[in-house]
Amino acid sequence: MLETNYELIEIKKKARSNKAKIWQDIVQRLDHVSEINLYHISKITKSNDVVVVPGKVLGDGVLTHSVTIGALSYTKSAKNKIKEAGGISFSIPELITKYPEGNGVKIIVG
Repeated sequence: MLETNYELIEIKKKARSNKAKIWQDIVQRLDHVSEINLYHISKITKSNDVVVVPGKVLGDGVLTHSVTIGALSYTKSAKNKIKEAGGISFSIPELITKYPEGNGVKIIVG
């Protein structure tokens, strides 16, 4: 469940304004928020990938390359490890702003 309704409202507003199918998909997936560990993200991505996680990123494991990640939330250790690997962590609304058409953005679910 989302921490606040404001987060969902903001994500839905940005998704509607961009009309990209990927963001509409994310809105639907937020009904079932998942958690995913960095080791899983590291295993299925390559350097410089851009991914969105409709849930929380956990800090278990090591991220071995730089990845741009948009997620609903992060543990403190996950944010630190993403930064240490040269990656960037965004909120989902920030990622929508950065990649409004969703081109090249992959969805990762736990």
